[in-house]
Amino acid sequence: MYRKYTVRAGAAGLLIGLVAMPVASSDPAYAQPLRNQPYEEWQYETKRPKRGYEGFPAPGVYCSYRRVPNRVCDYDKRGRQKCRIKSWTLTQSCS
Repeated sequence: MYRKYTVRAGAAGLLIGLVAMPVASSDPAYAQPLRNQPYEEWQYETKRPKRGYEGFPAPGVYCSYRRVPNRVCDYDKRGRQKCRIKSWTLTQSCS
């Protein structure tokens, strides 16, 4: 009974290895986009969080944004760290 499971597990492992081998040995250049689309990124610093553009402005171009808080940290009399958000950085990227 154990032999049957061992043979099945060995066959399954061999099959997975044969399928994974072309993927693991593929050239990383194939993962690049077909067109030479430049990657562009803009950063804006604002007092309040703002929204950027998320979506497809043109065929084959996708834009996304990220909001990151800029924190200022101080220590109080008891030695505890107190942080507050001073401003926000909006990072807009398109590729």
